[in-house]
Amino acid sequence: MRRVHSCGEEKDMHASPHGNTGTALVEMAAVLPLLVLIIITIVDLGLVLREHQIIQNAAREGAHFSSLQLNQVGPTNPSASIAGIKQRVTDYLAEENVTAPANSITVNQQFPISFAGYTIYGSEVTISYSRALLVTGFFPTGQVTLTGRSVFRNLY
Repeated sequence: MRRVHSCGEEKDMHASPHGNTGTALVEMAAVLPLLVLIIITIVDLGLVLREHQIIQNAAREGAHFSSLQLNQVGPTNPSASIAGIKQRVTDYLAEENVTAPANSITVNQQFPISFAGYTIYGSEVTISYSRALLVTGFFPTGQVTLTGRSVFRNLY
């Protein structure tokens, strides 16, 4: 049975008013995995950027702490140690829920800094941190290595 509308269009009276529902469902099923993958990748990238900033800030904190006179490692200051400086960096990272082993942190209190023909020494702290990615299918290693490095002029 057919009905003619006032605009001159014919419409089948037995046709479903939801005739496109199946098509929309199939299209959503095809596109949804791609959208989920894109969202997970964006979230993962945001987490990587956040952690990189934390690693850089921890290196800066460690270099500043190492540059202070009370932390000069040597026979004149037996209470100072490289392990204490690394612990300061590890504690900073732990406050931000980032775990880096002590062997991924290097401290150099004799880092040469040349300026206007003079050489002064600073404290360099470098942190190397590997992080697993949430989406590993598209990346060959499935992880990314973040590095933070900072140098402060020694105050001793």
